[in-house]
Amino acid sequence: MRTILIICICTLLFSCGASNKLTRAAESSINGVWILKDVDFDTDLKGTYNVTVLDNIPLKCLEDTNWEFISNNHTGSYALSGSSCPNTGNQNFIWSIPTEMYGFHHSIMLKPVNQQMKSDINNKGYRMQLYELDINKMIWSYDMIVDGEKFTIKLNFNKQ
Repeated sequence: MRTILIICICTLLFSCGASNKLTRAAESSINGVWILKDVDFDTDLKGTYNVTVLDNIPLKCLEDTNWEFISNNHTGSYALSGSSCPNTGNQNFIWSIPTEMYGFHHSIMLKPVNQQMKSDINNKGYRMQLYELDINKMIWSYDMIVDGEKFTIKLNFNKQ
């Protein structure tokens, strides 16, 4: 009985360490400047969609934007431009990659903040699936339900 308990505890400790190692590697890989090259819609639904993300920002405003991620303090920013965008200029955020839990894939969490790195929207944040991440490419996915059907948005980034 004691041996089984020791094996279970060791397995738990080693599995937590591996997950933390993956999280640290992901945080290190994301560091730097990325450009959001395009947005894909993974759905069987036909039509034109006017989708907003990150506190009502139209997806078309995010395409071709530069995103900076600073891993030592988990802050970042992106710049919106264009007359059709509601909020132009630098948008600051705090980001994190939570440790993988219960078999779920890694995700990225963004919390919009002001210049003083304080939340203006009651600590509201956004969580997206970290679909793919390597040294030159990153893909986030975000699932929605539209007309009762699953609708997945994929944000495709390339490292600068």
